[in-house]
Amino acid sequence: MTFHISKPVLALLLLGTVAPPSSHAFRNGNTPQTTPAVSTSTKTNTDPVVTEAPMPFKWPIIGTLPEFFSRGGVDGLITVYESMYKDYGPVYRMSLMGDDEIVFSDPQIFDQILRKEGKFPIGGAEGISTFTDYYVENDMQHAVKSMGHGPDWKEWRSSLNPDIFVLWDTYLPSIADACAKISKVAGREVTEEKTLEISDFWSRAAFDMFSAIIYGESPQTTDSRKATAEDIEFVIASKKAFDVTGSLVTDPLQKVFGGDLYKEFVVNIEKTITLSNKRGMENIRSAKETSAKHQAAAAAQAKADGSDSDSSSGGCPITAIQNKLTGRNANIPTENLNPSFIERLVSRGELAPDAITELQGPLLMAGVDTTAYAMSWFFLNMASNPEVQTKLAEELSEKLNGADLTTVDQIESLTYLQACYRESHRLTPVAPISAKTLEQDITVVSGGKAYEVSAGQRMSLNLRGMPMDPEFVEDPTSFKPERFSEDAVKARKGTPAALALDHPIMHDPFGKGKRRCIGANVAKAEMFCLAARLLQDYEISLVDPNEAVHSPTKSWSAKQKLMQLADPYPAMLLTPRA
Repeated sequence: MTFHISKPVLALLLLGTVAPPSSHAFRNGNTPQTTPAVSTSTKTNTDPVVTEAPMPFKWPIIGTLPEFFSRGGVDGLITVYESMYKDYGPVYRMSLMGDDEIVFSDPQIFDQILRKEGKFPIGGAEGISTFTDYYVENDMQHAVKSMGHGPDWKEWRSSLNPDIFVLWDTYLPSIADACAKISKVAGREVTEEKTLEISDFWSRAAFDMFSAIIYGESPQTTDSRKATAEDIEFVIASKKAFDVTGSLVTDPLQKVFGGDLYKEFVVNIEKTITLSNKRGMENIRSAKETSAKHQAAAAAQAKADGSDSDSSSGGCPITAIQNKLTGRNANIPTENLNPSFIERLVSRGELAPDAITELQGPLLMAGVDTTAYAMSWFFLNMASNPEVQTKLAEELSEKLNGADLTTVDQIESLTYLQACYRESHRLTPVAPISAKTLEQDITVVSGGKAYEVSAGQRMSLNLRGMPMDPEFVEDPTSFKPERFSEDAVKARKGTPAALALDHPIMHDPFGKGKRRCIGANVAKAEMFCLAARLLQDYEISLVDPNEAVHSPTKSWSAKQKLMQLADPYPAMLLTPRA
């Protein structure tokens, strides 16, 4: 096992031995900007001037850690990045125990960075060692590939990309069916019998939807009368493993000294891997049996019809059948509403069964947790803004008329639903920054200034900068999906507001470029489908209106697990619509 000493935690010990500086000393000559200014163009009349971005006072060894903690620390990351933007401007630096970071607010800079990513870009997951170390320790070679950035990562991505990232819409029937089953029991489970806390309900809903994609059908964990103990255990263990990982990122000393926290991570990830492997092997075996039966029947029929001389297959009916088992229009045998992800992988035949078994577990874990985080913020915003929810329910009723969301055309017609998700991401993102690292030095340009960034240094886009700046966004603390209407987007084209709101990297939490989340498209489909079904069936409200996102008296705050979440998550009521 490779041990990593936590520099921030070590710094806490050192902080006790140094005298605190005055507030002026924190500036160390790098006077904060009082008016952040972001240029919408990198074109200037002269060559850009190489500039050193400002930063707080940099202590020996611990760097800017005191400033980081004074502004909110790990549990207050949103406040940290918002306040740093206000005080230091659109570009600034931080240094935590030698780990340097330069933070930009202009999304155009990330366009420059993405163009320099190279063939094997570094992914954000590489900074989280818990999963990688566990995969290495347990010889999970296929899973390890997903965490790196070399040729092995490229092989992993290429082997899965066609069937989940590209063909995401082929899973819409199964997703919609899972959402219908979720909605059918939602009122009973959350409000009438109070069997499930609403935060647990979102986690189970995410599991049901992604299971429908991976395996072809929902395990119905949102229905306490049908959920199996094994499936519930998977959801609980998966959520715990991710939460513990978030804690370990801030305190890896727990792992170094064999602390209970890392042991707890191992216990929970072993549960999820064991359970997912069992389910995966069962589905692989079923997919192979179904495929074999289909091929045998088709071959027999072809022989009986005298059509065994297919020119594209050299006269072999089996080869002719196999040629039709890939791509969007693949004739993949299934007993589900649509071919599952595993059925597609088995039919394509590029991955061995043991590889499919090993790969689907981590995918399921990640798909459940990240989707649940984003969904929890969306529905909290809906419950906090009943007038917006009513307007969205009206659009859903008009466009769907009670039907499930099963096609791309339906999704594209629901412009207000899309605007609500965009606004939820702007106001309450699952993370306050989007980070990238390059293996080469780069000079980026913004507003006539050039910034030199060394290879390996983290570069972050501040999602709490321009999108929350009243200079660019009107009334930025309010939830207003109308700011993403077609007319509003056209009206601000070419302005700084367009950068703050409409740049592609600002659209969702799944990243951009070659390392965009492989499950991004299906995750968005899941969230759209569930919202479309639930908000046609129920009015979702807060038990205590004072817990609304915009309420000054709310008892919860946005806290950092592996991602940001409202903690404690407010209770909600689901009332059937008339």
